[in-house]
Amino acid sequence: MTGRSAGSLTTGLHNTLKQMEAKPRQWVESKVQSSSQMLFQLIFRKQTQAFGRIPGPQPLFPIGNIWALQQGKPIWQVLGEQGQHYGGLSLFWILARPSLVLNDPDLIQQVLLTAQQQTGHPSHGHRATQADFYKDIPRKALRPILTESHPFVAKNAGPKWQHLVQNNPFNMTYFHEWMETQVQPLQAFIEGRAEELVQQSETDMLPAYDAIQKLVFDGFSLATVGQVFPDQVFEQFNTLCATGTDRMNRSSIASWMIPEEPKGKHYKEASRQWFQRFGEVMETTQANPAGGSLLDWVLQRGGSAFTPEQMRNFCAGVYPGGAVSAPSGITSTLHLLFQHPQALSALHQDLAGLFREPLTLERLENCVPVEQVLRESLRLWPPVPFFTRNTVRTISLAGHDIPAKTQIFINNWFLQRLSPHWQDSESFKPERWDAKTLAENDYGSDYFFPFGRGDRACIGQDFAKFFMRLTIATLLAKVEIQFGDQPHDQEFYFGVSVPRQLKARFVLRS
Repeated sequence: MTGRSAGSLTTGLHNTLKQMEAKPRQWVESKVQSSSQMLFQLIFRKQTQAFGRIPGPQPLFPIGNIWALQQGKPIWQVLGEQGQHYGGLSLFWILARPSLVLNDPDLIQQVLLTAQQQTGHPSHGHRATQADFYKDIPRKALRPILTESHPFVAKNAGPKWQHLVQNNPFNMTYFHEWMETQVQPLQAFIEGRAEELVQQSETDMLPAYDAIQKLVFDGFSLATVGQVFPDQVFEQFNTLCATGTDRMNRSSIASWMIPEEPKGKHYKEASRQWFQRFGEVMETTQANPAGGSLLDWVLQRGGSAFTPEQMRNFCAGVYPGGAVSAPSGITSTLHLLFQHPQALSALHQDLAGLFREPLTLERLENCVPVEQVLRESLRLWPPVPFFTRNTVRTISLAGHDIPAKTQIFINNWFLQRLSPHWQDSESFKPERWDAKTLAENDYGSDYFFPFGRGDRACIGQDFAKFFMRLTIATLLAKVEIQFGDQPHDQEFYFGVSVPRQLKARFVLRS
């Protein structure tokens, strides 16, 4: 390059920079954004052409639409707002990976509920059915914690999944009868734990979610395996959860970013001790299944073809989903009631009648005020605010041919706050759940599915709902729970939306 041409280039660059300096900041940012969008379209032309007819925000090179998360909003809220702008089917790019966002109940029904195979036009993908989707992100990320014995990680609803569901202890014919026997011992346990929380919070407020999570973890242990473990077991559990959270975050960007098994020495030791403990529990209970735990009942009454190893894995697998999501739902419910003292006062009057005589499962399940409060909390703050699937093959969805291995986000958070289906949708109004609303919006319906929809909805949801109802009712009857002024922010933890910032003080009721 000659000195003259180099000088011309330098002068030109200098003039361009001077012009940019003279322009408003907004103009400069617009030009940079436009260039980044064009670069993305150019480099990832093949991917963008495959989804060219599906609306969505323009992706930027090289991050795609991840820039939308820089505003501090959780991904489920970003995906919900995207539904408001682009409709029930839209596109969201995670780096160069295209993901579909479903904010439409009919499309979600097609993905989660449609079982009949229907062949489309030979030149296009066939119409999507339930068999065309599988769980990708949680399956690989959580498989070291949730073993292959757990139906959650089964790739699709095939014979293996059916075997795991049919033989799962939560699916036994006597399961409801067993829950009836758990009301009194769990109520006594929760009351005792409430008194401990009162003592612990005398000098300072406690991290609310952590306190409730420990209560749930120990309550689950008492019910399913008949004992409360030492505190170190709870710590091991959260070590596994923290590793699973990191793996899920990285896997959502690209599955290859995580190895098949976690490599950390601390994790491996916690995992070894975790499964060793439940192996010992299994051996001890097999030798004398005389207690009242769910494991005792299954070993006494049968009905499951699980091997001893599969039964051990079931016991170990009760916690990863339930002991993260259930305390999130309980904590959110208690906080919402604290923010709405009128609703709390009305519920206290109903609880006085509920506990006037020994509590039974039937009376707990038929206590409409408790159910109204729980459903309204799960509507506003579902512990699992979105679900994921991946396409097995090329399919047709909403008139679009969707390539194989396309990630799909199913956004229940958006539909559970959608107007006009929910009037005054952002407000906490337990009274909205009258008989008509309860009938039209059951668990797993179009606009209310905090536990998922269809055959692959949470297999332990009946136990989770029972434990949440009992804990909410028992705690509120026993103690006053005073929260600090922290906002109800949620963070992503082990696939669950968790209100970890909240702090609370527990005070005995007079």
